[in-house]
This record gives sequence, C-alpha cells and structure tokens, in this order.
Amino acid sequence: MTTFEAILSITAVIVSAAVIAYMRHLGKISGRDRPHDPERLRRFIANAPYDALKRRPEKETRCSPPSPEK
Repeated sequence: MTTFEAILSITAVIVSAAVIAYMRHLGKISGRDRPHDPERLRRFIANAPYDALKRRPEKETRCSPPSPEK
C-alpha cells in the first residue's frame, strides 16, 4: 500500500464520519416544533374538518380536470 493510498483511505474514513455526524445533527434539529400556544392548538383540533373527505362526492376525489359549467 503506497503512501497515497493510505492517505486516500484515511481521508475517505474521515469524510464519511463527518457526513454521518452532520446527517445525525440534521436529524436531531429538524422536525416540527411543539406548539407554543396550547389554547390555539385546542381550538384548531376542535374546528378541524375531520369528515371533509366523507362529505365530498365521489367525482370530486379523482384527479381529473373539472368539467365546464353549462
């Protein structure tokens, strides 16, 4: 193993470890924040339209362009 190959291998290991550490850091800091206003969250949950998909007719759930009005 030449000196160049040893340096290349060590560099590859160091870069791989740095990338893994950075991805782990991103995984820890990314994501949704906890709600800051509990009352606002309660109102949102109370007013959320959970049954909105049930009320929609079958034709509107498809991904086709709307038909022109007559």
